[in-house]
Amino acid sequence: MLRERGWVTDMTDTAKNLRAFKGMTVRNIKVYANDKLAIILSMLTQIIVLMLFLLFIKNSYVDGINETLGALKNKLESSDINALVNSWLISGVTGTAVVTVALNTLSVMVHDKAERIDYDYTAASVKGRTVVLSYFSGAVISTIITSSILLTAGLVFIAATGGFFYTFADIMKIYALVILGSISSTLVLMAFTAFFKKPSTLSSFGILVSASIGFIVGAYMPVSEFGEQIQTVVNLVPGSQITGMMRNVLMQPAIDNIDKKLAGLDSHSFAQSMSDTFALKLNIFGNEVSMNFMMIYTLSIIALFLVLNIVTYKISSKRK
Repeated sequence: MLRERGWVTDMTDTAKNLRAFKGMTVRNIKVYANDKLAIILSMLTQIIVLMLFLLFIKNSYVDGINETLGALKNKLESSDINALVNSWLISGVTGTAVVTVALNTLSVMVHDKAERIDYDYTAASVKGRTVVLSYFSGAVISTIITSSILLTAGLVFIAATGGFFYTFADIMKIYALVILGSISSTLVLMAFTAFFKKPSTLSSFGILVSASIGFIVGAYMPVSEFGEQIQTVVNLVPGSQITGMMRNVLMQPAIDNIDKKLAGLDSHSFAQSMSDTFALKLNIFGNEVSMNFMMIYTLSIIALFLVLNIVTYKISSKRK
């Protein structure tokens, strides 16, 4: 009889925790969605990337590609080249979004610490791990939604300004990478922001991340233009792996289309040149790594930072 009562109590506690988790997750999403400034700031890097691309970068890359093609450029249409450079843009925009948006969604957690709202959760007998998990899930869902909207707009932009060569499987892959990138970015950034107790500290950290992430993932310029040692450093950043996979999915069909139209007249050298220039394979310690390695690396980072966040929570949640 006592065992049955204990079992019923455990089930009741589990149901309460699940309701609390769901309610706090929804609350965290709404708090972020209602903070228009946070949303704008999370998009700042993407706006900069887009403006630089349209004003300066696109024409220089189109001219460079035409110069590389030489007389063979007559075999192609402008939409073929637009599809190539635009897909590089969208991969960079989406790759930076899963990082900057994830960071800004975690502002809810830091704000709650500053306002002592997390103490209210403790007083309400909500388990600490439920609170932390709700911050994580809220940030991930918000990041997925925001980044997916950007990606959808980007795919529409590619279709409107160039050729659209993606299969249904390609589209599913890129959205799956948004989900994977949102999870990994949130876990990595949460390990740092868990120690922040003031929004001003998070804001300073956010400025640093926003200013550097575009260069790190190769959104402003291809990583292949960096020195080999710098390439290794930036390519070890988890966001670079996600962006690298996005770049493969978005750019490879455009490269294959051009290679097909050239029909081997260049001995397929153009396709290899574009793959090298736009770093479809990342250079780490002098070795080029494929998309399979990027996936394994990302999953390993998720596992590592999942453990680190558990440890971080135990440290940062201690009360004086």
